[in-house]
Amino acid sequence: MSKIVDIEGRKIGPGNPCFIVGEIGINHNGDPQRAMEMIDAIADAGADCVKFQTFRAEEFLVDEDLTYTYFSQGKEVTESQMDMFQRCEFDWSEFKDLFAHVRERGLIPLSTPTDRDAVDFLDGAGVGAFKVGSDDIVYTPFLSYMAKKGKPVIISSGMADAEDIKRAVKTIEETGNDQIIVCHCVSEYPAPEEHVNLRKISEMRKFIKHPVGYSDHSQGLTAAMGAVALGACYFERHFTLDKELPGPDHWFAADPGDMKNLVTGIRQIEKNLGAGALCASDNEEKMKPLMRRSIVAALDLEAGHIITEEDLAYQRPGNGLMPYAADRIIGRRVLRDIAAGTVLAMDMLEKETRQP
Repeated sequence: MSKIVDIEGRKIGPGNPCFIVGEIGINHNGDPQRAMEMIDAIADAGADCVKFQTFRAEEFLVDEDLTYTYFSQGKEVTESQMDMFQRCEFDWSEFKDLFAHVRERGLIPLSTPTDRDAVDFLDGAGVGAFKVGSDDIVYTPFLSYMAKKGKPVIISSGMADAEDIKRAVKTIEETGNDQIIVCHCVSEYPAPEEHVNLRKISEMRKFIKHPVGYSDHSQGLTAAMGAVALGACYFERHFTLDKELPGPDHWFAADPGDMKNLVTGIRQIEKNLGAGALCASDNEEKMKPLMRRSIVAALDLEAGHIITEEDLAYQRPGNGLMPYAADRIIGRRVLRDIAAGTVLAMDMLEKETRQP
């Protein structure tokens, strides 16, 4: 059984509702007002949390000539990564306003920092947890610095193998922080169905003693439902107000209608999963006499007759001896006359089976 993670009173782990995150990322396109509207839409969809990315492009990009090719507004676009990220930067005061609005809407703010200054700012700004992007799962000095703040740490595992995951988890645990969530993730944008590989969730749960989640880069609802069915306790999906907006992550992100459907679908699948107990429900118990068969007399049986297989029929209602008890009554003597169609009971027969 994995540990339970507590993010501002929200319990995340087995037996608790999936924690659903709307990932704004850089889909605000550098516009704080659009980001405010995105927060409102995520809240209206019923999610639990809004996530941002807190970065300075000059800090994590050393090569200004590095480019990125993506699909946007129906065409392929190639541009400088530095330009792409710099136009999506917010300053600290803008983030504080956004986090305050997240809380006004009753949600929890999270963010992915990319440097120590961002970690310090987010810690002081009161985010509920830190999120580590897949690109930084091998950046162990940074993981350690972040974990020492004492907040829960959520790790995405795109591009990672089992050793990468174990190393990252161990790095965080060694700081004394055991509030860890590890997310299955595929670092493809979008991730095609044949690469989603949801079985990784089951494999990760075998060796990770912390909750496992799913950071979803696929399209549609299917992967989300499957992930929750396989035990994902945390779910994250990129969000946009409009798939036709310019930028690398809009066209495959969830729009307001998609996000609402995702939340509704996850809550429905949680109800469908149930508790897993191998027993009939209370309502099923009421159905047993209506739908199961009992052992009944196939013929008129006289007192003293020894029951044979040919004397028995199996019919509703199911309020008598079950068919699996037939071997217990074949060979017993009938104590009194029994009319055909009578539901048989043990008190109608001798206690001992007579040998033929």
